[in-house]
Amino acid sequence: MFVAGCGSDGASLLPDQPLGESVTDVVERGNPMRDPFVGSAELLGFEVDLARRPMADLQRLRKTAGKSGCNAALPAGFSPGKTALQTIVSGGMKRTYRVHVPANVSTTQPMALVLNFHGRSGTGIDQEITSGLVPISDREGFVLVSPDGTGTPMGWSAGATEPNAIDDVRFTEDILNAVMSQLCVDAARVYATGFSNGAFMASRLACQIPDRIAAVAAVGGVDFPGERCESTVPLLAVHGTADSIVPIEGGIVRQWRYDGAYDAIDDWAANNGCRSARTGQEVAEGVSHEAYLDCAAATEFVTIKDCEHLWPGYPGVQADNPAARLSGGELVWSFLSQKRIASS
Repeated sequence: MFVAGCGSDGASLLPDQPLGESVTDVVERGNPMRDPFVGSAELLGFEVDLARRPMADLQRLRKTAGKSGCNAALPAGFSPGKTALQTIVSGGMKRTYRVHVPANVSTTQPMALVLNFHGRSGTGIDQEITSGLVPISDREGFVLVSPDGTGTPMGWSAGATEPNAIDDVRFTEDILNAVMSQLCVDAARVYATGFSNGAFMASRLACQIPDRIAAVAAVGGVDFPGERCESTVPLLAVHGTADSIVPIEGGIVRQWRYDGAYDAIDDWAANNGCRSARTGQEVAEGVSHEAYLDCAAATEFVTIKDCEHLWPGYPGVQADNPAARLSGGELVWSFLSQKRIASS
């Protein structure tokens, strides 16, 4: 779903990001295509933490992943810096997904992989463009996978979706098994992000297959999909305060009762073993970054004042809004890139 609101009237990429930068570093720097944020904000110095997973999870991960694509030539159809449309049969259905191979692809050193889920009525290529993650993939050397949902309008069987027989979790695992057999991917650095219904999907993966997802960034639709999840997973939620499609305070989303982003992030904090309330501050004009402390897995929340329902930095509207100078892709990658599945 793409709804006019806050966004950018130009490119939303930020300059090269030093390794280990925090979400607040990226927020404060803003978008060099725009004037810097007015004023200076004290950055929050949160340490990088690792999700705590049982060894049994990692053993299942290795078993499920199957053959590795390391130490082998790139398969036919894959080229550095290019995106390949792939087809797979999952759950008896022919499904499609896009794989962007980074320009500096490695066949010997395992690369991170980011699953990138579109919103309802979108497509993989829509999300690939909107997220701004393709140039970051080329710069940082991670594989970007942008799958296509099902139905009309196209979407995911997660949140605000009528019960159906589509198993999108299985589809995701089938994608991972296929890509990891073709490319040299680090199973401990597989991440999920998404927008709107795609954010609900990423949230669901964190809950149902935490042994395969190192961290999640949910934009415009964080959800806690059950009373409890199988493990702890680092999670970042990004939401606009003026979102009328997926209201931050909760409401009806496609005839489905959504309890709201605040409730969802509180539930994730409880799941992630956080022992203190959310704390934070405005880190740039109109942008607040909050985080729970004393957690088994990082749980963070970025809110953007007066931002409607779209991916931050999406081009075209309200250039004076704080989100117009904020790259959603950089924000997401700055969080995800610091996480990995720990072996103990």
